[in-house]
Amino acid sequence: MDDDEKDGAKRAETAHQSKKATQDVLKRVARPAWRSPLFWWLAEHHDALRQNEAETGRGVPWRELCLEFVGLGITLADGRPVKPATARITWQRVRKELVRVEERRASERAERERRAATNPRRDMPSQFRKGEYGPPLAVTSPTAKLPATTVQQAKRGFQLSTADGVVVTKAGQVVKLEEGGEDFVFDEDGIIAGTTNRAAVLRSKQQLNRAGRRPINDGTAEMYAKLGLRSEER
Repeated sequence: MDDDEKDGAKRAETAHQSKKATQDVLKRVARPAWRSPLFWWLAEHHDALRQNEAETGRGVPWRELCLEFVGLGITLADGRPVKPATARITWQRVRKELVRVEERRASERAERERRAATNPRRDMPSQFRKGEYGPPLAVTSPTAKLPATTVQQAKRGFQLSTADGVVVTKAGQVVKLEEGGEDFVFDEDGIIAGTTNRAAVLRSKQQLNRAGRRPINDGTAEMYAKLGLRSEER
């Protein structure tokens, strides 16, 4: 190997180490150490646990889970084994934290929409995000049952309720499988409103996907089916 090849290999190795170091830092930011391994495990499996609660009506079997935690190496922040009472309290904290995060994001979205709606240059091409070419063709009717705060979204062609059978959001389309099925409402970004226990389970999964920078409907087909819906990417 000549000197140029050695230098190239060294630069590639340095770049790889730098990328890994950056990923490690971002991981520590996303999952700070002051939260216990138990907290993060419960957050990641939030949707499955909520579904268990909704379908069995018996809550989460913490005593049995604590036995499983031992084998999985899931502990409290100080390394102590998890007890049922502690697991139950941590679960409540996880649920409250996810609600807090979603409320903050909803507030941020509302503020962005407010600023966009009052921007006198909002309809000029220079204000469109990369890849956008102005408002899409409308696909909804004036009588569609949209949330009261989505007038601008409706004008841009978003149908955010399954009242007409098909929901159109930035994430794609959601199709109601049966005409007489239950109606659901979605945010513009494609996250369902948690109006029922099963809808809340799907919403939690979508929120976790978004937090993990995955497509929001990753691994949700079965959850949609239980709601009488089918998700399609645009």
